[in-house]
Amino acid sequence: MAKAHALIVHKSLISWITSKNRWLQVLLVVTAIIAVFANVLPLEMQKRIVNDAINLGKFDLLVLYCGIYLVAVIAASILKYLINILQTIIGQRTLSDMRKALYAHILTVPLSFYRKTQPGLVVSALTTELATAGDFVGMAIAVPVTNLLMLFAFAGYLLWLNPLLAAVTLSIYPVVLLLVPVLQKRVNIYNRKRVDAGRKVSSKVGESVAGIHEIQVNGAFLFENKKFNSLVDHLRKIRIIWNLYRFAVKAVNSLFTNFSRFLVFALGGYLAINGRLELGALVAFLSAQEKLYDPWKELIQFYQAYQTANVTYSLSLIHISEPTRPTA
Repeated sequence: MAKAHALIVHKSLISWITSKNRWLQVLLVVTAIIAVFANVLPLEMQKRIVNDAINLGKFDLLVLYCGIYLVAVIAASILKYLINILQTIIGQRTLSDMRKALYAHILTVPLSFYRKTQPGLVVSALTTELATAGDFVGMAIAVPVTNLLMLFAFAGYLLWLNPLLAAVTLSIYPVVLLLVPVLQKRVNIYNRKRVDAGRKVSSKVGESVAGIHEIQVNGAFLFENKKFNSLVDHLRKIRIIWNLYRFAVKAVNSLFTNFSRFLVFALGGYLAINGRLELGALVAFLSAQEKLYDPWKELIQFYQAYQTANVTYSLSLIHISEPTRPTA
C-alpha cells in the first residue's frame, strides 16, 4: 500500500482529472451541453419578442416567447448550480485522495529528509498547497467544455445575426490570446517565489514554537523577531508583484472586451440607422455579445487556475519527494 501511494510523486496534475471520476466527468459534459442550449435560447427569444411580438402587436406571441424565455433562464440557472455541485464533489474527492496518497508517501520518506526539513513545510504542502490542485481537478473538464461550447455557440449566433458586425467584434480576442500568456509567465515565476517564501514563514513559525523554551531562556526575542520580520517583508514584496501581474491579465482582458462593446455600439448603431440591421437583431446582438464575455472571462480564469494549481502541486511534491522527483 505504501509503495502504491508513493507513486504520487510521479503523477502529473492532469492524471488526477479522470482518476475515479470518469462517470461524474461524463455527467458534467452532458449537463454542460444542455446548459449551452438553455443559455442561447433566451437570445433568440429577445429578438422575436421585439421583431415579431411587439412590432406586429401580437399578444399571443408575446406570451409564448416570454414563457420560453423564462423557462430557459430558470433551466440555465439550475444547470449552472448542478455543474457547480458536480465540480465541488469531484474536486473534494480528488483532494482527499491526494492528501491520503501524499500522507502515505510522507510516512515512507527516509529519516534524512526530516533532519533537514521543518515540519511546517510538510504541513503546508499537505493541507494548503494541495487544495488549489484539488479545486482545479473539479473544474478541469466542466469549465473548459462548458465555456468553449458557449463561446462557440454565442459566436456562431453573432455571425448568424450579422457577419460583418460579428467579425469586427470577435477580432479583438486573438489579440488577448497573444498577450495573456506573456503576462502569465511572469505570474508563474512570482507564484513559485510566493509559495517558497510562504513555506519559509511557516517553517520559521514551526521552528520557533518547537524551540520556544530555548528562545525564552536565552532572551532571543529581538533576534527571532528580526528573522521572522525579514521573512514576512520578503513575502509581502513578492505577493505585491505577483498580484500586480495577475491584475494586469484581468485589466488587459477587461480593456479589450470593453473595446469590443464600443465597436458593437458604434458599428451596430450605424447599421441600424441605415436599415441594414433590425432593431430586434441589434438587441439580440448586444445581449449575445455581453454573454460572450462570461465564458471568455471564465476561460481566462481557468487558464490562470491551471497555472497556479500546476505550480503549487509540483512544488508540494518536489519538496517531499526525496529521493525521487515528480514528472511533469
